[in-house]
Amino acid sequence: MAGPTQTRPPTLSRARPPPTGDEEATTVLRLGDMDNTPCLSVAECHELLSRLAEKDSDGGNKRAGSSSDVYLKTREYVGMFARFKDSKTVTQVDAISSALLGKGAGGGVTAFERAQLATLCCDTAEEARTLIPSLEGKLDDEALQSVLDDISKLRDFS
Repeated sequence: MAGPTQTRPPTLSRARPPPTGDEEATTVLRLGDMDNTPCLSVAECHELLSRLAEKDSDGGNKRAGSSSDVYLKTREYVGMFARFKDSKTVTQVDAISSALLGKGAGGGVTAFERAQLATLCCDTAEEARTLIPSLEGKLDDEALQSVLDDISKLRDFS
């Protein structure tokens, strides 16, 4: 006698397209469809989600999806890992890191690399190049170290 047959519930979402395989964040930065897309650091995302939450609580009207599981988990994640939580500090870090956009050899620093620098808060140029290999050859050590020092001065270790 055969065991009970199991039926699968119907799929409620669209099928995800297969990965194209052209995404790579190594010494050569290839982000596929996201190549020219603006990027946010974790602190900038935290600031954005905090402002949306304030707007929802002030106005009384709930935005669709503002209490979804993904939204709440994302807010919790960025709240935990954002190195800069003060709005003024986030703006200053953005200004410092944005000054690098387009500067340097080979087309300069990209928005993705800028967001990574603002998120990782590296202490040395060597550490930054190890964690963000695509920075290699784009900026000299002095310029990169200067930006890293400026960002580090704004860190709150509390």
